[in-house]
Amino acid sequence: MLYKGLELDQFQEEAIAAINDDHSVIVTAPTGAGKTVIAEYAVEKCLQTNKRVIYTAPIKALSNQKYRDFQSEYGDKIGIVTGDVVLNPYAQVLLMTTEIFRNTIFDDIERLQDVSYVIFDEIHYINDIERGTVWEESIIFAPQHIKFVSLSATIPNINSFAEWMQSVREIDIKVVEELERPVPLEHHLYFSGFGIGKLGHLNDLRQTAKRQKRKDENRRDDTSKKPKGIINTELIPYLTKQNRLPCLYFCFSRKRCEGNAHYYASSGQHELLDTEKQEQILEKFDALCIQFDIVEEQVITDFRQLISCGIAYHHAGMLPTLKEVVERLFTSGLIQLLFTTETFAVGINMPACTVVFDSLEKFDGVSFRYLEAREYHQMAGRAGRRGIDTVGYVYAQVNPKYATHDDVSKAISNTIEPITSQFNLSYSSILNLYEKYGDEIYDVYTMSLSNHQNYKRLSDLNKQIAFLDEKREALPLPTCIHDNIEGMKQIESYHRHKHKNQKNLERLQLELASLKSLRGRSKKNEQKKRTVLIHDKMQSLHAELAKNLCHECYERKQCTNRYQAIRKQEQRIQNLKQKQTSIENYQQGQIAARLNVLETLGYIESQTLLPRGNTASHIYGYELQLTQLLFNGFFERLTEDEINCLMVAIVSEPRKDGYFKRLKNKRLLSVLGAAWSEILDIQELESKLKVSEFVPLLEPRLCSAMLAWSRGCEFDKLTDYAALDPGDFVRTFRLVIDQLRQIRRAMAGHTALTDKLNSCIDKINRDVVDAERQLRIGQEEPFEEEDNTVNINDSSG
Repeated sequence: MLYKGLELDQFQEEAIAAINDDHSVIVTAPTGAGKTVIAEYAVEKCLQTNKRVIYTAPIKALSNQKYRDFQSEYGDKIGIVTGDVVLNPYAQVLLMTTEIFRNTIFDDIERLQDVSYVIFDEIHYINDIERGTVWEESIIFAPQHIKFVSLSATIPNINSFAEWMQSVREIDIKVVEELERPVPLEHHLYFSGFGIGKLGHLNDLRQTAKRQKRKDENRRDDTSKKPKGIINTELIPYLTKQNRLPCLYFCFSRKRCEGNAHYYASSGQHELLDTEKQEQILEKFDALCIQFDIVEEQVITDFRQLISCGIAYHHAGMLPTLKEVVERLFTSGLIQLLFTTETFAVGINMPACTVVFDSLEKFDGVSFRYLEAREYHQMAGRAGRRGIDTVGYVYAQVNPKYATHDDVSKAISNTIEPITSQFNLSYSSILNLYEKYGDEIYDVYTMSLSNHQNYKRLSDLNKQIAFLDEKREALPLPTCIHDNIEGMKQIESYHRHKHKNQKNLERLQLELASLKSLRGRSKKNEQKKRTVLIHDKMQSLHAELAKNLCHECYERKQCTNRYQAIRKQEQRIQNLKQKQTSIENYQQGQIAARLNVLETLGYIESQTLLPRGNTASHIYGYELQLTQLLFNGFFERLTEDEINCLMVAIVSEPRKDGYFKRLKNKRLLSVLGAAWSEILDIQELESKLKVSEFVPLLEPRLCSAMLAWSRGCEFDKLTDYAALDPGDFVRTFRLVIDQLRQIRRAMAGHTALTDKLNSCIDKINRDVVDAERQLRIGQEEPFEEEDNTVNINDSSG
């Protein structure tokens, strides 16, 4: 089949056939296989038949990219709604984050009545611990007339996932699975200090590394100790010589991204661009900086030097506008070496010839751990440009001194972890569902992927319990040599008696020890009397135990062994049954606990939402904190600048390091203290009612920075108030704007308050923080980009 002049692969044809048959379709294929073509076909079909379609993406950057792609082709038929941007919200094709789609289902489901298809790009995000529940809720509660195009990286348990999805959707679902990549990958390891090799070299190199002296030994010249097959080389010069650029070099910290970029650019050893291409990339960089109005930013001079070498970095701490400049330059094919964090691997269509991992370990917010195979393959999949490369190359850097064969082999394994449910209803979701279902809200859980997967878990547990039961039944019972005595009961009573005796003897021993501290003649007499009494009690305990039939019995050891074997097996069975009960009741228990919190705080009553509940049901994220503060008059009493400071304290994540300027405004400090008390009351109630995850407390570290920004300070002055990367300031301020917009919507009709909230938003949403301005500017093309993807099938990511 030809589509836009190109021959489609079989899996693409199968998916398109399902769309033509008005079915839903789940497409799972490796990164770079061409999944997005299927979504583009669904969009085009809806446009041709005058139907509406929603395209959801897991991150705003991907939504923005898709908006630009579609808008350049279809013009004003395209709109976008994210937490940052609202452009043409009633368009025939609407780009949005998955959270916005879920919120629309709860807030204004009538808006979805004329939607024919919803596209879930990167639906494997349903596995995400923090956000996965959003995908589940969207699939379960979307109107039944809506069909889905669900695109995913490889899902090993795809059939089970599709089975669940079909159980909650009325329209037939077609599963299309592609396992082969159009551009095959070669996977290598780069052993620090040794060179390029394979996993099989690791154990030998580990032993070699341990034998080497820490000082006075140049490992790179020590070729005699290298196993056969190791290519003795530095990695980047090797890639350059082998013509394996451009390269995406994944680092798991911002500092490593920037440090590596500056190191390779300043070393002078790597001529990645000739004079002509150097002139081209600088011309394009300068034009983009002018377009996005970032010429005067402090970082631009240094960044221009990197760009002139064909080198750049990309991470979330950068200005969003500068990140977009980097993305466009990489698409042009002129950046040869891009050091980036893993977010670059999500959805954005930026393939390279080679992918390098700075390490296979990363810090996940709690501890350092090795990558999961899913994470590794998501990033590795960016290697190999369809229509350009015949092979994509992947190199993972490993330190053989510390890495183990098991850890590395698991990380780079072809055995991808199955997706698991992260279903976890928030307070706002519970309020929306309670309004619709009342006390039947507990039945909602039965529709979740969690419940579907638990059937398998419970079935497996039942099999284990039955197996252990059989083993227990086969165990020999204790048999008593005395007539009419049941052996099991007798030996059990003996051990209980013995255990009780032991406790009593330990207590008496402590009493004896305490008597030694008594001083004086009268005390000594008392000591003797009590010592005699204690010894009498001890003898009595021994004598009482000796009366038991088992005490002197020659069969006692055998009976004890049999008794303990049975009890051990019964304990295993009991543990499994407790696990069963936990699986069966946990989610319903958490729904009940949160409903109790809501009822206690006055959000619900008699299956009805009260005013607080109605307000909280329209706020997604921090809904309890914000509603309590709203109804307790905080927002009426505060000025716009004070509201913005309060909001940034609510949405900021706790930070343990880095400079921040302490807030000195006594009124604001008093406000934050009062708000802290309100939120602490919620936490204490959650603890009392056994809610597993508490609402977060305030984090005031950015309050001084927000106060300055709200009062009009320049963006480059914000670092005087907090040691934060520019991208973190922008992202946090945009999150505040998103929450303020939600509050404004929830408080519609309260004119004075909504006017104040509009003023709050205007004070923050300016310059580089204004996401809509960035998106509009980005639509103006300063130059014709070279297309290094050639084949439309590679547009999938």
